[in-house]
Amino acid sequence: MNPEPVNTFKKPDSPVNSSPKFETLLLSLLAIVVILIYADTLTTPFIFDDIHNIRDNSHIRLTSLSLKNFIRAGFQSPHSSRPIANISFALNYYVGGYNPVGYHVVNIVIHLACGIFLFFLAKATLQTPALQSRYEKFGWIPFLAAFIWLTHPLQTQSVSYVVQRMNSMAAMFYVLSMLCYVKFRMSARSPSKWLLLAGCVMSALLAFGTKEISATLPLFIILYEWYFFQQLDRRWARRHFLFLAGLGLLFLMIALVYLDFEPVAKILRGYGRRDFTPLQRLLTQSRVVMFYISLMLWPNPSRLNLDHDFALSYSLLNPVTTLVSIAVIIALIACAVLIARKEPLLSFGIIWFFGNLVIESSVIGLELVFEHRNYLPSMLGIMALVALVFRYVKPVWLGVIPLCVAGTLFTTWTFERNRVWADEITLYRDCAEKSPQKARPHNNLGAALSRQGYLKEAIEHYHTALRLKPGYVDAHYNLGYALAKQGNLNEGMYHFQQVLRREPKHVKAHNNMGVSLVLQKRYSEAIHHFQSALRITPWDADVHTNLGYALMAQGTVDQAIRHYRRALELDPGLANAHTNLGLALRKQGDLEAARDHFTRALEINPNYAEARRNLTEIDKCIRKSD
Repeated sequence: MNPEPVNTFKKPDSPVNSSPKFETLLLSLLAIVVILIYADTLTTPFIFDDIHNIRDNSHIRLTSLSLKNFIRAGFQSPHSSRPIANISFALNYYVGGYNPVGYHVVNIVIHLACGIFLFFLAKATLQTPALQSRYEKFGWIPFLAAFIWLTHPLQTQSVSYVVQRMNSMAAMFYVLSMLCYVKFRMSARSPSKWLLLAGCVMSALLAFGTKEISATLPLFIILYEWYFFQQLDRRWARRHFLFLAGLGLLFLMIALVYLDFEPVAKILRGYGRRDFTPLQRLLTQSRVVMFYISLMLWPNPSRLNLDHDFALSYSLLNPVTTLVSIAVIIALIACAVLIARKEPLLSFGIIWFFGNLVIESSVIGLELVFEHRNYLPSMLGIMALVALVFRYVKPVWLGVIPLCVAGTLFTTWTFERNRVWADEITLYRDCAEKSPQKARPHNNLGAALSRQGYLKEAIEHYHTALRLKPGYVDAHYNLGYALAKQGNLNEGMYHFQQVLRREPKHVKAHNNMGVSLVLQKRYSEAIHHFQSALRITPWDADVHTNLGYALMAQGTVDQAIRHYRRALELDPGLANAHTNLGLALRKQGDLEAARDHFTRALEINPNYAEARRNLTEIDKCIRKSD
């Protein structure tokens, strides 16, 4: 696109153009505040979707930096349409394994980068032709917008929840692309101008590769152009109709790529495991969006929840708040249209908010409510609200005071909320207390308790989850695992059977059924379940290790060795696979090779008693043979 020239940009003598040193000081203060309020989350373990996407995702376990490994991590992970986010998790693993600190540090840095880009986008926006004369004396808007947005408690889910890096990173590239576009439009013709355009395109591509919410970016770039550079000139829109239609087609193509070119089938498949229909979801989302708006305005930690229990809307009048919510949303959008010329920034902020919610808050078969969905929509929404205060509250300092109070209050609330995020049991207990009639929070709390050894309490919560939702596969699996861990193998196996009856391809149920059968010395049946698991996920190193153990117990040493070796190809850090392979090699008489594997097991886990005992025994054997 070659947009028409606009009026020469005036450089007002105002704090908007404050010195780089002063801006650096302000942004440094923001960074310190953000680091302090998120410090408690640095050691938060992997939770919820982190387990599937990170901890149990063998594809991100980088052992060397190669194109093949990056492609594997990016495109073979569970969310293959989000390769950039997947590769970032792989790099975290490469640097620090599964130490959660590194993952949380990256999330906080991304959040800070988003806030900094928002600051500069706000600053540049106030200097566009549509706003330059209105806001030239209001230079604190960018700082206060960034301050309130960065410290807003609603952002905790996108920052403290590791896997939601997919969300925050997509927002980071999205806003960076917008910023590069604005800077490109405001630059004189020079090599740097075209570098900015290249940065806009590159950032957009990275956003598209991070999360599907980025699909709206082309539409918002052209809408921004029309609002702030062309000042809502309809003649410009008519003259560039073909180009605008092309951008609309680009948006549709991006959406079709995300939907595998089967939009209806892909959307309907998303409802396979849902308890609601597409119409029920669409109706419910009107109330959900109003709930999001209320959280933006009053994000008290008592109202925040990782796993909200939100009642469905079955019709426009059931409940009646559905119709009310739809009417309010339509009124807000109509208001944005009507005030577009008088208050373009507020109008754009309203459209930005609703437009960036539409993908996750419409008919696509996702969960009903998640707070992280407000991360990108709230950016320019908050900036527009801050600007509105500056426009209409006189004198200016009278508006600055409540904004500073709001930012300080949000800082306190975010710190308070992150204390809940600091520990998985505390977090899941918070969910269960706020959503007592929802099965999943009880299941997740049970899993957290089980991981820390509180099996009795965990089992109680699994039973509660199954009472609330009798066919809940995850609760059956977790209850089976906890019972087996207690030594109640038969009861545990009953629940694994319930899982496999409902989901025959449940890899973990096959694996743990196999482990239970091994403990009962029913090796042939165990081998059957391990092999079933490997037919589904042939890259599961743990299953290869367990199958090797069962084969070894049957006396099939050569086959056992093959599976141990395959396990170590997939995950060289499995200490038990090294130990078991050492035992198998010792049985074949290859003492030196066995010793190497026992040594490697101890390097991985210095407290591994079995590896140490076998290493001591094999050293004695080697000395005797010498």
